[in-house]
Formats: sequence, structure tokens, C-alpha cells
Amino acid sequence: MPDPALQTADPAQLLTARQKVVEAQQLRDEAGTDLVKLRAATDLLIEAADAFALATVPVEHAALHLDLADTLNIRARLGDPDVLDEAVDSYQKAVVVFNRDEFPEAYTRAFSGLGLASWTGGQLEMARWCFEQVVSALSTNSDPIEYAKARGNVAAVLAAMPDASARNQAISTYTDILESVPADTHPSEHAEFLLSLGQAHRVQMVESRLEPVRNAIAAFEPAAQLAASAGRHDLAVRGLVETAITYVELSILDPATFDAAVIAFDRALEAVPATAQPDQHAELQLEYGRLWANQVAQHHPSAYASALQHYEAAIALGPSVLSPAQVAPALIDAPLLVVERDAPTQDELDRAIELSRLALSAWPRAQFPAEYARVQQTLGGVLLKMEKDRATNAAAAIEALEAGLDAVSREDQLITYAGLQATLAEALLARREGDLADHRRRAGAAAERALESESEDARTIGTAHHVLAQISLAQGGAPQLADAINHLQQAVNVRPRTTRPTEHGETQMLLGIALASQAANGGPATLTEAVEAYRVAVDTIDPDKQPMTFASAHNNLAAALVQLAGPSDTSLLQEAIQSYDKAVGVFTETTFPQQHAIIQRSREGAKAKLEAMS
Repeated sequence: MPDPALQTADPAQLLTARQKVVEAQQLRDEAGTDLVKLRAATDLLIEAADAFALATVPVEHAALHLDLADTLNIRARLGDPDVLDEAVDSYQKAVVVFNRDEFPEAYTRAFSGLGLASWTGGQLEMARWCFEQVVSALSTNSDPIEYAKARGNVAAVLAAMPDASARNQAISTYTDILESVPADTHPSEHAEFLLSLGQAHRVQMVESRLEPVRNAIAAFEPAAQLAASAGRHDLAVRGLVETAITYVELSILDPATFDAAVIAFDRALEAVPATAQPDQHAELQLEYGRLWANQVAQHHPSAYASALQHYEAAIALGPSVLSPAQVAPALIDAPLLVVERDAPTQDELDRAIELSRLALSAWPRAQFPAEYARVQQTLGGVLLKMEKDRATNAAAAIEALEAGLDAVSREDQLITYAGLQATLAEALLARREGDLADHRRRAGAAAERALESESEDARTIGTAHHVLAQISLAQGGAPQLADAINHLQQAVNVRPRTTRPTEHGETQMLLGIALASQAANGGPATLTEAVEAYRVAVDTIDPDKQPMTFASAHNNLAAALVQLAGPSDTSLLQEAIQSYDKAVGVFTETTFPQQHAIIQRSREGAKAKLEAMS
């Protein structure tokens, strides 16, 4: 019986198979990013494969597998990762036939494709080796531009490797390539390599980030200009986008570059219209929001509003984008900006809750546990800031924070874990229903866990110390008062008046209460120290944003001043009466009759004491 492998192929079967190959090639060429067409092209090539046996038509066998591998490779890069192993297998079948000497073009195509497939699969060393085979094959008697592109592939893999020496080598390779591809004769190619050099600088691993980030922009900006002059709008836009995004980091490292960053983003957004390129426009709006958000701590007058504006612009493009990843981070960043703001408005809080709940859908726990936990922390923090329906919101905050803690790993996400514990402590202490003693016990345990994590986040530290101080004050007793004062002093240090006036004022008022209580119980604090803390509180708390806290601080200050004045200090009594006046201006007879009556009696007593001195 004859060997089937040595039989001649069926001419009719071969003809049908060849027609399928041509049809598949046409489908692939016109598919672009259409996965449906690419899958149809794949099916046609698989159907044709049986006719091209290696033993009978080896070249057509290899050519078909090269076409199949290229098609599968495109699918993998477009979001079909399950076909990557099939692509690698098909490239390897092509390599068996297409040797370097007889089939140089097919050889380099096969190794280029195998390198890309390996890179997509995270096999960087394999990808590097494949691209080096292409460089070696093109090193003699080949187009210098093709040779430069092959070297560029090697450099790109080096830039993606995790060690510093490989990334430095990538920069050296790109620099050498740019010298061999002059801008005057090959402007488009030179611009493209400049973009790659900028990206390599941006991922360079050095102790100080300032120089590589500056070098990245120094490559991106001329790349955009050169590409524009050469008529390559696509490359010019890439240069503008890369420049703008890199400025986000540079403006942190060098604040003097912020104005240049704003100009870069405005240019990039103009070049990337939302209607035609929603994904890239959304990405730019997200990064523009981050640029402005970084300015909030620098007290830029329009930073907060501008950051929210650009985050909202990114979010608005959600229905238009192909990749939700371009919008989803804004659903985290925008509510976080609100919750970290000193005294946000009710409308801002309502919007932050709405966005946080959308974010829970965009960042499901099963796929994104760390992001899910961060969203729950923000949601819990926003709910705690809501003035209306305090009981319901406190309970909802506790539920959100516990869900976040259930998803987060202390070892892997220490900052988020500590923040969740501190905010949970705050929420438990705010709860007024149920077993209050148990709420305080759990709040204290959560605050201690937050501090034990040794997070360096100022908000976490301040919240945890403030909660522990409130618990100690509620317990009373000399040791507890000492603990409360210690916690409040540490909270004041991480809640600066310049950036967190509301929290600073609240902490100073509580510190005044603790100091006054300790002074009344024999020290070591003095009433003078308590008065100074109250004075800082009333000077810091905004009467429009926190009228009741403002009035309470003035009432406490007035009482301490009357006590401190003794039998002869008229100036302290005059100050006390002024503070009582401000307190009754908020606690009016109509709205707070009981508090109004108490403050009025105290005011009249101070006034009578002052009149007796004169």
C-alpha cells in the first residue's frame, strides 16, 4: 500500500483551497479591527489547510500557516488572547520550511510575527531572540529603513524588560538608529523613532525621575513637529498626546512646568476630537483631570473645579468609547477628589455617590479587587460627609467599608487597607443607633489597626487619631484625657490649617475641650492652652460651611475666657461677650431655643461680671 504522504495532491482540492486562501487574505486586509471578519478569514485558512500537506506542497503549506499565524496574531492583539498559542504554533510550522537563504522575505516575516506573538504573550526573551534573527538576516544587502525598523523592534522589547540595563540599552539603540535615519531624508521614520525613544526614556529606571521625564518630552515634542511637517498627521497626534500625558508627571517633579503642561493638553485635545477619536480624547481628558488634581495641594484657585470638569468630560464619553478602560479610572478619581475636598457642597457629594456606584460596576470585585476596595472606601467617606439622613448614611458607609475590607489584602494594598480601617472607625463612631458601647469598641479597634499598618497617608493618620481622641474623651478620667490630648496633637500635625481648614478647626476645638477638661482636673494642661486651641478653631472654621461647629467653638471659647479672666481681666471678658454674640447668632431663639437660652444666660453673666469691674 503506497504511503499517503508521498501521494500527489488532488488538483481540484488544491484549487479550491487556493481560492479560500485568496479570499481569506482579502478579508484580513480589509478587516482592520473587525474581529468578525478576522475570525472568518481564520476559518477559511483552517478549511484550506488540509489540502496543503507538508510532504506534497511544502512551500504552500508554510505560506498558508504564515497567513494563518499573522491573522491569529492580529486577533490576539485586538483582544482574542486565546488564539495566541495557535499563532505561535503556525509560525513555527512556517519557520521549518522558510529558511534564511532560500526564502529571506518569508523568513524575516515569520520571525517578526513570532517575535510579536511572543511579546504579546509576555515572553520577552523569546521575542528579543526572534527580532535579533530578523536583524541578522537584514544586516546585509537590505533596505536600511527595514533594517532600522528591525533594530527598533529589538529596542522596544528591551524597553519593556524589567531590568534597568536592558532599558538603558534600548535608549542607546534608538539613539544609534536615529543617527542612521536622518530627519532631512526620512522625516516620517525619524519622527517615529523619536517617539519610541521618548517612550524608552519615560520607562527608564533611575534614582531620579526628573531627567528621564524631561528627556521623554524632549523627544516627543520634536517628533510631533517633524511628523506634522512631513504630512504624517497620525504621528504628529501621537507626539502631541505623548507630550501632554508625560507632562502630568513632569509637573509634579518640576511645578514650574505646569503652564507648559496646560498648553500641551490644549493642543493635544484640539488635535484629537471627541467625535472622531472618543477613546483617545477620553484618555486625554482623564490625564488632564489628573494634572489639575495634582494642583489642588498647591492651592491653585481653579484646580479643583478644572480637575472635576475634565474627569466629567472623560466620563461623558463612556457610551462612545470602545475601551471602557479609558473612562473607568475617572469614576474612581472624581469622587475621590470630592471626598478629599474640605467641606464639599451637597450637590458635589450627591454626584460623588452616583459616580462611586457606577464605579462599582466598572471595577467588579472578582476582576479588580484593589480598585473595588478603593471605590468602597471613597463611597464610605462620601456618605459620612452627608448632612441629611445621618443614620441611614452612616449605616450605608459601614456596609461599603466592610465590603472594601473584605476584598482588600493588607499585605498587597496596605495604604487602601489602612484608609478603609480609619474611615470605618469614623463611621462606627458616627453611628447613633444600636449598642453605642460596641460601636465605640469596634471604632477604636479599627483606628488602632489603621495606625498599626504604619501608612504614611496623612488623611488616614489624622482620622484614626481623631477617632481615638473622641473615644478617650467620652471615657473620661485623667489617663484617658492625656491619651485624648496626645491623639489630637498628632491629628493637628497631619491636618494642616492651610490645606484642611475644616478638619484642622474641628480638631483644634476638640483639643480645646480636652485641654480645658485636663486643666479643670489639676493639669498638666492650662486653661490658657485651651483658649489658644479654641481661638485657632474659631479663626479656622468657616461659618458659612459649618455654622453649628463655628457657633459651638465660640461658645466653648467664651466659657473658657470667662473662667480665665478672673476678677480683673476686662479684655478677656469683652472677647468672651463677642464670642457669645457669634454663638447666639447661629443658635437663635427660633431654631435652637434651648441652646439659645443657655448661651444667653452665660452671656448675661459675663456682661454682669464686666460691669462689676468697671
